[in-house]
Amino acid sequence: MPYILSPIIRESFEGMWFEGSPYKKNVIYDIDSKAESSPPVNYSSYTLKPHSLPHIETPAHTQSGGSTIEHYFNKDHHQHFWGKTVVLKLKGNEFKSHPSIDGVMIWEISKDQIENALKEVTGSEQVPERLIISLEKTPLNSLGLHDPNYVLILSQEAADYITKGERLKLYGTSWKSSDFMPGKKQRPIHNTLFQCALIMECLDLDEVPAGTYFMSAFALPLEGASESPVCPILYTKEEVLEHL
Repeated sequence: MPYILSPIIRESFEGMWFEGSPYKKNVIYDIDSKAESSPPVNYSSYTLKPHSLPHIETPAHTQSGGSTIEHYFNKDHHQHFWGKTVVLKLKGNEFKSHPSIDGVMIWEISKDQIENALKEVTGSEQVPERLIISLEKTPLNSLGLHDPNYVLILSQEAADYITKGERLKLYGTSWKSSDFMPGKKQRPIHNTLFQCALIMECLDLDEVPAGTYFMSAFALPLEGASESPVCPILYTKEEVLEHL
């Protein structure tokens, strides 16, 4: 059974960035309407605020003049969205209390933690083209998703390591961002990753074992968008071979 890395998107979701509900449905036509002018269909508009949903970010998110999502749909760049993908689930508990924000815990993933996890999963320390990192035991919120108060981000050393040589094409995380710098304008981890890769955030990874998969993770090709909703799907090697 493929792993779907997005929950069902509900209007009851709260925005993670104080923007209100990230999903709103507005009815345009109602099949049960008695109005003669209404066609016999259900038809609605949908408002999405991607940063509180599973989404892909492009360099335009943190860089003036950076590439937007449609740039990655040309034949030279669309492999960012699909292909062999490694999922790492870090073990243990390295969360520490944030020094100045009550109720917030933070885990900065180290280079050594990535190297060790890669060696355990793939037998090699080579960074794959698509890398997703979460935890073996992720703290969850009431929706069963990564609790935003448990910050999981890369250290600068780890970000430098996985982008060295610019092999990386896509980095994914279960947390809601790739930086945590309250009150500051810098986004150094984002910008390090954007040297060669796109970023996926807010992924639902709780049921996904560590391992190597084939992934399809095409975002909506929205012209001029710095980010776009995505519903990534992971397939095991056996599932891929079964349907060839």
